[in-house]
Amino acid sequence: MKRSRERLSRRHARLLLGVAVAGVALTACNSTSHTVPTTVLAPPPGCDTSRVIVVGASLDLSGPGAQLGHQYLTGLELGIAKVNAADGVPPHNSCFELMYKDNKGNPAVDTQAVLNFVDSEKAAIVVSSFLNSATDSYLGQLGVAEVSLSTLQDTFEPKGFPNTYPMTASMQSQAFVIGNELKKEKVTSVGLIVTDDASSRQGAAHLALVASADGFTITARASVSTSGGGASAAVAEVKASHPKALVVLDDTGAVASVLSARSSLGWKVPVIAGPTATFSSVFSRIGGDLAGVSVAVPTGAVTGTGPASGITLRFQKKLAAHLGGQIQGSIIPYAQTYDAMNMMANAAVGALGITATDITTFLQNANFEGVLASYTYTSGAHAGISASDQTVVSLNTLSNGLLSPPPKPKKAAKKAG
Repeated sequence: MKRSRERLSRRHARLLLGVAVAGVALTACNSTSHTVPTTVLAPPPGCDTSRVIVVGASLDLSGPGAQLGHQYLTGLELGIAKVNAADGVPPHNSCFELMYKDNKGNPAVDTQAVLNFVDSEKAAIVVSSFLNSATDSYLGQLGVAEVSLSTLQDTFEPKGFPNTYPMTASMQSQAFVIGNELKKEKVTSVGLIVTDDASSRQGAAHLALVASADGFTITARASVSTSGGGASAAVAEVKASHPKALVVLDDTGAVASVLSARSSLGWKVPVIAGPTATFSSVFSRIGGDLAGVSVAVPTGAVTGTGPASGITLRFQKKLAAHLGGQIQGSIIPYAQTYDAMNMMANAAVGALGITATDITTFLQNANFEGVLASYTYTSGAHAGISASDQTVVSLNTLSNGLLSPPPKPKKAAKKAG
């Protein structure tokens, strides 16, 4: 795909999604003159530049999560290109225009970037992991549509975040799916390693909540830093409690250090981790034997599963062609932002409008079938990728962006009688 990028040099006329006073109110709450530099991916020739719908994305493009940030960016570009190729968004055939900023993985920079989008650059839709969730709350209460890449449970609750649309599986839902898998496999004792961040702690609390009903006990729990520091000590501590399985709840990439430490200790205990383990930036750092390591992932990332399997294979082909070869790691981060752009355009078309109220009303009554899942939003919960659209598969089946389901057991041959 040929891309045309230029530094922002002038302020275009924009469509503002949400109330007209959003920028003023946000500035009042966060008075500052700082501006985070913006890169613009201009819409294609033929689009009416007076009617473009600005998508503002704050991504980590040079910090600790830079590789993942660039994958999110690629997904956005592919999704926006598809929307614009279909003549944009009715009723005025408005094209999407992407503006993105590098937040460097810094919550303060991310906050400022998001405020710049809304206050100065009149973004219609904001995309971010919302490293400071208070920013997310401001936008939601003011009627600005937000695509969230966070797994923090709070952001899945429409009461506090009414216009936030998570494109991930919450850490709590991941824990629920993992608990069900442990029950299915009749695992009675579990060691738990948790990243020292809010999302992972929420997942750990939910796993402890379902443990009794799912028939297992947690023999030991240890924490690692978000960078993976302390992994060797944490694994050794949990190993000493002799669990039958190890669960790793992490959304930062620290799981790579945990699995490497497990391999170094020669510990063959089965492991279940979350989708982060499939991301290329993490998967490439996991050392040792992957035998016995499973991951809870969206069904759309697994070949031949779910009603959207055809959509998944078409996206895999498109992504591989764009990248010029094999897909390293899973398609998940690319597909999250690709799905987000198509979902927002689909909602605007279905609702015949591009206001926050239009988008919310539509999405809470008609879920969107994307590459990864059927994204679920109701007035009571914005589940994103729900537990019913997740499954547990072996990590060592990951190939060219997709994982494979376990082979079906062969039927026993009938004895001649």
